[in-house]
Amino acid sequence: MKERNAGGWQRLRAAAGAGLILAALPLGGAWAQDALIGVSLPMTGPKALVGRNFKQGVELAVDEINAAGGVLGKPLKVVFEDDQGDNTNGAINAVNKIMQVHQTPVMIGPHYSVTQMATQNVYCNGKVVSVTGATGVPVTNSGCNFVIRTRSNDNVQAKALIDYAQKELKAGEKIAVFYANDDFGKSGQARVVAQMAALGLKPVAVESHNPNDKDYSAQLAKLQKAGAELVILWAHDTDAALIVKQAKQFGLPFQFAGAVLSEEAFLKLAGRSAEGAMSASYFVPTDPNPAVQAFVKKYEERFKMAPDVWSATYYDATILAAKAINAAGSADVAKIRDAFNSVKYDGLLAGYHCTPSGDCNNQVNIVEIKGGRPVVRSAVSY
Repeated sequence: MKERNAGGWQRLRAAAGAGLILAALPLGGAWAQDALIGVSLPMTGPKALVGRNFKQGVELAVDEINAAGGVLGKPLKVVFEDDQGDNTNGAINAVNKIMQVHQTPVMIGPHYSVTQMATQNVYCNGKVVSVTGATGVPVTNSGCNFVIRTRSNDNVQAKALIDYAQKELKAGEKIAVFYANDDFGKSGQARVVAQMAALGLKPVAVESHNPNDKDYSAQLAKLQKAGAELVILWAHDTDAALIVKQAKQFGLPFQFAGAVLSEEAFLKLAGRSAEGAMSASYFVPTDPNPAVQAFVKKYEERFKMAPDVWSATYYDATILAAKAINAAGSADVAKIRDAFNSVKYDGLLAGYHCTPSGDCNNQVNIVEIKGGRPVVRSAVSY
C-alpha cells in the first residue's frame, strides 16, 4: 500500500469521527494501534465509580498478562471507550467505536444487561466477541453467538438464595420479597418467586418501591403484618441500606437476604444495621481463597484501595479473553469465539469453563455480614 499524504490521513480521521466503517484498515494497522481488546465501560456519568474499578481490574490483568509474555507473542494493548454505564445510546456509540475505529477482535463489556441487549444487534454479526459480566438471563439466551458471560446469571443467584434459606436458615414458608420497581428489581423478584414456586412455596407478601425512595415504612409494615421472617431484598445498594436501617429503627425482626447486601456502598450506608444480612455475591475481598487474597494484595498495592466485584469480574474477563486469543493463535474473531469453548481458567469468581451458549460460570457465594465485614459461608454451583 502506498503511503498516504497528510491530507489523506486527516480525511480518514474525520471519517472515523463520523462513525464510518474503516474497512480498508486491517486489524493491527496504524489506526488499530495493535490493540486486541476494546473495553466498553462507564467513564463518565453516575456509574463512573463502577467504571473506575472495572478499568483498574482490566489494567491489573493486562500488566500480569504482559509480564507473562503477552498475547500472540506481543504485549497486550487495550483501548477504553465510555459507554456511560446503563445508557443505551452511550453503549451503542462505544461499541460502534470499538468495532469501526479500533477494530479489535475482542470487546470487554458492555456490563449492564440493558446495554448488552441494546448492542447485541450491533456486534452479533461476528465482527467482535463481547466478554461481559451482565447477569440478565436473556444475555446468553437471545441467539447471539458472540457473547461470553463471566458471571452466573440471575437465576443462579435467586436459586442459591432460596436453597440456602430453606436448607440452612430453615426459613420455611415465611419468606417475603421486597424489590425495586425497575428492570433490575422486577426481573430479580420474578426469578425469586419462580424459584420458590419450583419448591412449592409462595411468598407471604410481595412489595415494591421506586428507586431512590427515602421512606419505606408503609411497605415494611405490610411485610410485618404478613408474618414475614426472611425478606428477600432485590434492590439497589443505597436503597437496600436505607430499608434495613429503617427496619432496625422500627424494631422489626426481619432477616434480610438479597443480591447486593455485601457491596461496599451498602455496608457503608447501612452500618450496624447490616449485621446478619445475607447475600448471593460473586466476589468479596474478604474471601479466604488464596487466589483472591493474592489478588487483593496486588490490587491494594497498585491502586491504594480495596478491589470490589467490578474489579474482580473484569480482571477475570481480561485474563479469560487473553487465554482465548492465545488458544486461537490468531486475531480472527471466529477462531477466538471457538477457542472460548475449550479454554479453562481458575479465576477469582469461579473456575471458568464456557458452554456453547457462552455461559462460563454457574457459581455464586453465600455471604453473611459479621462484625461489619462480609464473610463467605459457602460457594454454590449448579
